[in-house]
Amino acid sequence: MWSRRGVPQLHPEATDDPGLIRWRSNAAAHLPKRIPELTALIEQGVLDRVEVDIDEVRTWLGHNGSWSSVGPTVRTALMSALTSAEHAVLGDDELRGRIEEVVERDVAPIADSHGGGIRVASVQDGVLTVELSGACRGCSESNRTIGELVSRAVQERYPEIREVKADTPRSVWLSLKRPRRAESDPRSTP
Repeated sequence: MWSRRGVPQLHPEATDDPGLIRWRSNAAAHLPKRIPELTALIEQGVLDRVEVDIDEVRTWLGHNGSWSSVGPTVRTALMSALTSAEHAVLGDDELRGRIEEVVERDVAPIADSHGGGIRVASVQDGVLTVELSGACRGCSESNRTIGELVSRAVQERYPEIREVKADTPRSVWLSLKRPRRAESDPRSTP
């Protein structure tokens, strides 16, 4: 939906609520939770409220408005926000939080369905490190999971992540002592 080169694409989707439009765009991942261009439309009464998610922006129509009259205004404001957000730089902590949402929503359910788990271990300097658990840890398909599922889900939204890798599990050695043989109990009789 969105190319780092050129203009972000935006696709409106109608919902069961006639006052709500879902604006789908992969460029939404870099938007702040409060978009100044849309906040201005709320203050003007054009919109009632706005919610920002990783892949979409949900907009509710203001009182007595119609999408046919205000839709182009909302689209223009949203495109302006998306174009400026394309160049926004997120800090590692904010980026990690957003990536955790992507992993929890798009990747973890697949790992869970196979008896495993996946979570974000760290995000630093463009490198995402994930931790595999359960059946995923040591699985022969874990490289595919990371390479195809995690990388695709994260890097299409956050191209600043240039590498995705698995946290190398530390080996834990257990000290096993030989059980002591029980000495014969002098009180027992054969």
